[in-house]
This record gives sequence, C-alpha cells and structure tokens, in this order.
Amino acid sequence: METIAIIGTGRMGSLIARKIKDKYRILLVDKDIRRCGNLAKDIHSIATGNLEVIKDADYIILALPDRVIRDILPNINSFLKGHQIVINISTSTMKKDLLDKINYRQNLISVKIIGHYEEINLGEIPLIIIEETAKDEIKTKMIEIFSNIGIVLFGKEEDVEKVNTIAGEEAIKAAINIKKRLMEQNIKQEYWSIAIRNVASGTMKAFSSGDIGPFAKRVVEELEKKNSL
Repeated sequence: METIAIIGTGRMGSLIARKIKDKYRILLVDKDIRRCGNLAKDIHSIATGNLEVIKDADYIILALPDRVIRDILPNINSFLKGHQIVINISTSTMKKDLLDKINYRQNLISVKIIGHYEEINLGEIPLIIIEETAKDEIKTKMIEIFSNIGIVLFGKEEDVEKVNTIAGEEAIKAAINIKKRLMEQNIKQEYWSIAIRNVASGTMKAFSSGDIGPFAKRVVEELEKKNSL
C-alpha cells in the first residue's frame, strides 16, 4: 500500500484524508497536534507535528493556506527524496511561485479543487483539476488518488482560482443582497439564514442543473427581459 503524507489537517486536508483513507496509508502532519490527533484517531492513521515523517511517503499533499505554504517548503526540503511527488492543492498558490523554494522541482504538481468544503461533505461532487502540463506518469498517479474525491479533469490551475473567486464573490454578494431586501421588508431575522442556506442555495443548484420550478422560471424570464432592454 502506498503512503501519502498530508501536511495540514484543516478543512481540505481532513476531507482528502477521509476520502482516501481506505486505499492509502496516511501520515498526518500539523502543528495543531490536537486537531491532527483527533483526525488520526477517526481514520486510524498516524499523527505528528514533525515534518521528518514525510521521508516515508510516496506522495506529499500540501493542504495549507497560501501564506503558510511558501514558508514551509524550505523546511521540508531536507526530508524530500527524488521519487516523491509533492502536490500543491492551494487555490491561490501557483506552481511557478514555488519552484525556486523546493528541491526536485520536477516532481512538484498542482492539483486544484473546484468546490466548497461543506458542500462536498454534503455529497456535492467537486471538480479536480490536474495541471495539464504534468508528465503522463504523474497525471496517472494523480487520477488514481483524486478520483476518490471528485471528477478529474486536466486544465490550468489559474482557471481554478478564477472560478472559485468569482463564484465565492458572487455568492457573498447574493447573500448580502438577500439580507438587505429582507430587512427592507421587515422580515424577522430568524428567517434570514434559512432564506440564504436553503431557498437561495437550492435555487442556485436547481438553476445550474436546469431543474428549476415554475416560479424560478418566471423569475428567469423577467430578468432576461429586463437585461435585454
């Protein structure tokens, strides 16, 4: 069984670990030992705050925020071996920005996720974008790992940042506008969360799949008429 070290046990790191735990030996690395330990207990893996453990891994997934990932790379260099694949999943960290900070740069690959942690946990299937310029043998390995999480495609990592940013920004704008309009109508505050999390979220999902009801269809028609004027 191949071994995967996951550095960072936050939302995406823990999600990936849970999805692949039955097919790989998992090593969890995080400075938050309590969080790391709790996850390790749940999935029956090894938890540590020591980066040296990555020496035993075939693959190393960097599940870290942008501000952290750049700082940690120099610290893992002394433990890297030439056969290991280092996988960057940070949406806003591009491969080109990391090449001068890592040994064996030919084994660094970006694999990005189009999806929201909570929605994936609820069963929504994310898109997994594997860097299209990677070597074929590395692509094959990434497909084996990440097909356990979502639908795998080849593409540009920059596009993933654009998609996640635009979708996130527009969703927040929509939530703010819903709240504003409900306030203007003197709607009770306890209704707001359901309106956003249930009605708005469900309507967006239905619209994206072409499965909207009569009311939503009427709204679409009215908006299309208004925008065509």
